[in-house]
Amino acid sequence: MYKAPHIESGSGISRTLRDLPGRVLVTTMEIPWKLFGEQCSWTPEQVHMVEDMDLATLESLDALLPPFDVIVGLGGGSCCDTAKYLAWKRNVRMVLVPTIISVDAPLTNMVAVRVDKAVQYVGDIFPEEVLVDHDLIRRADPELNRAGAADIASIHTALFDWRLAHEATDEAYDADVARLAAECLDELERNASEVFNVTPKGIDTIIDLYRREVEFCARINTSRPEEGSEHLVAYNVEHLTRRHFVHGDLVALGIFLMTRLQNNRHSWAVDLMDRLGLRYRVPGVTRQEVERSLVTLKKFVQEKKFFFSVVNTK
Repeated sequence: MYKAPHIESGSGISRTLRDLPGRVLVTTMEIPWKLFGEQCSWTPEQVHMVEDMDLATLESLDALLPPFDVIVGLGGGSCCDTAKYLAWKRNVRMVLVPTIISVDAPLTNMVAVRVDKAVQYVGDIFPEEVLVDHDLIRRADPELNRAGAADIASIHTALFDWRLAHEATDEAYDADVARLAAECLDELERNASEVFNVTPKGIDTIIDLYRREVEFCARINTSRPEEGSEHLVAYNVEHLTRRHFVHGDLVALGIFLMTRLQNNRHSWAVDLMDRLGLRYRVPGVTRQEVERSLVTLKKFVQEKKFFFSVVNTK
C-alpha cells in the first residue's frame, strides 16, 4: 500500500542526520560521503561504501552486517536502493538523502537489482523520510541532475503505448491516471528552465513529480503511465552492450527514437528534451549500437515478455 513520504527540502537540511537516535548505518559512496562531510561533521555507527547492485552482493551484505536501528541512504540511486533493500529485509527506520536527482529511486518502493547484468526489481518498501538538500544536489554534475527529468518526459511516449495496448489487447486503462500523468508532463514543461539550471525550484519540481508519479502508479499497480517503449530501448541497449549508462540518457534516447516510430509529436518532444538538457545522444553509445538495438528490439521484447507497445505493431 502506498505511503506518502515526508519530504523536507532546503539548504543544508541533511545536517539534521546528526540528530538521529540509536545505531545508524549509512550506505553511500566515496564522492557523496566526501561532499556531505565538507558541510557536516558526523560519525555514524557504521558507513558502508556501495560497490554494485548485484542481488548476490546485497544478499551477502544483509547476512554480514551487524544490527542497526536506522539506515540512511546518502547518494545516488544505488546508495538509496541499497538502503531500501536493507530496510526492507531488516524492517528498520530508513532516511534517504539523494545527493543527485538522476533517478527516482528515493521515491519508489522497488529496488533495482542486477541479475546476470540485467535489471530486476525486488522488494516493496515506500520511503517515508526523504531529505532533499539543495546544496548537496547542486554540487553534482548538472547534466546528471538534468537526466532525472527523463523519467517524467517518458510519460509522453508511455501514455501513447498504454492507450495503444488498451485498444489492441484490451489491457486495463485508467483515464483519470492518464490525465494525472499528462499533468505531470505539463508541469515539467512549465519548469523546463528551472530544471535545466538545477535551481532549488527545479530540484523540488523533479522530486515532487517523482512523488506524484509513484503515487498514481501505485494506485493502479503498474508503471504503464511512465514506462513505455522508450524504456524498452534503454533496456535493450544495456542488454546488448553489457555496459552501464546514465539511465536518463538511455530513456531520452528511447523518447527520441520512439516518438518517431509512434508518429507522436517528435519535434515537440525533442524541443522539450533540449530545453531540459537531456542527452538523447548518449555519451558512449555508438550509432551502430543504436541501430542494432532497434533491429533487435522486437525480438528482445518478445523473448523477455515485456509489455505491449508500438514495438509490437511496427
